[in-house]
Amino acid sequence: MQKKLFSSGKHQGIAMSLSLLFLLAGLLTACSMPGGSSSGGSASSSPTTLATSSVSTSTPTPGIGLGSQPCPVAVSAPSHWDPVIPTQANVSKVESVTCANLMGNPTLQALVTVRFDGTGSNLDLYVYNNITDANPAQVFKLQGLYKGNAKISNYNTVLTGEVDQNSSVNIGKANAALTQDLFREFKWSDGAGTFVPVSFPGLFPDLTRYQAETDQAQVNQGHDPWKLSAATVSSNLAVTLLKWSTSAQTTIVSGGGQHDVDAVVTVKNTGPVGNTIKVTLSRLEGNANGGIWEATAVETTGMSITSPQNRDRLNSPVAVSGTGSAFEGKIGQVVVLDHLYNPIGHADANGATGNGPTTFSANVSFSSTFKGGTQEGIVQLYSRSNADGSIAGAVMIKELLSA
Repeated sequence: MQKKLFSSGKHQGIAMSLSLLFLLAGLLTACSMPGGSSSGGSASSSPTTLATSSVSTSTPTPGIGLGSQPCPVAVSAPSHWDPVIPTQANVSKVESVTCANLMGNPTLQALVTVRFDGTGSNLDLYVYNNITDANPAQVFKLQGLYKGNAKISNYNTVLTGEVDQNSSVNIGKANAALTQDLFREFKWSDGAGTFVPVSFPGLFPDLTRYQAETDQAQVNQGHDPWKLSAATVSSNLAVTLLKWSTSAQTTIVSGGGQHDVDAVVTVKNTGPVGNTIKVTLSRLEGNANGGIWEATAVETTGMSITSPQNRDRLNSPVAVSGTGSAFEGKIGQVVVLDHLYNPIGHADANGATGNGPTTFSANVSFSSTFKGGTQEGIVQLYSRSNADGSIAGAVMIKELLSA
């Protein structure tokens, strides 16, 4: 009988069908028993109600995007903001409207720029909150940027560019020949209730975030490939800022590879003394996929600046203290560099003791060509070679300089 059963496909199919029917019947009975629900109707409706409730109340929390975001359609047209500013016909008009999460929360703010007719093509900029309200709230304004422009950075800060008419590249030039050379950055401060000036960490090849983002765009298009090499950036820093020979020798101490985001490079001067600087670098925006290298610190063994701190806001005169090695009482010189790396103030760094390792303190007065606010700059301590007078060692820190 058993042999006949397994040898017959027809009988085997009937047996399997019966088994499935018994299994389904058992499952249906289990669903109707206590422990699931009191009845078939309530068992089907109760889970459906819970699921619907969960979906309707668990909406995603809006995020904070980086960089420019699409403006609401109702406020995206420049003409919408002309009466809000207000502008004057045949004198000024709204040039652009850009939106972003500038205040560090999920709501959008609008950066509105206004261009004036006239020789300087001056630019005013405004930041508004509650941008879809009938009366949006103005939280920041900056006016009179000569041949200026403004944009939103990838870090949700406001970046500006303008002409410093009295700078070394513009002084005495005709209006048509003026170069936009002053770049600043502003970030929202909850404490201040407005946007405040801030500094970019970089020293070289870019002193400001505006310049760094512009350089990154150029490198992305195949220009200036040397900015993708930590060693070459370090060498060019020594040549440009310390006036060392182009034959200075670079050594990668750590990082600096194609997929690294940080690097430490030493540069050895080939002059008579042959001193060495150590350069610390980082990729712009931590981008290991083609991000340019930015030097963020320069130091020499046995030298330091202990005050002010890196990226402080400084007023003239500034008290600078640190350490170094003195020879006949002198360590070197402290220099303040402006937004074009030009010296705008200096003082001798004299040691507390006559010779050997010692401390120093110096008051440095500086005067900027730009009088309209802060600018990014550098405080530098350097020593000179007794053999040929060249810079033997250096320490550089980034600072925000007030006019």
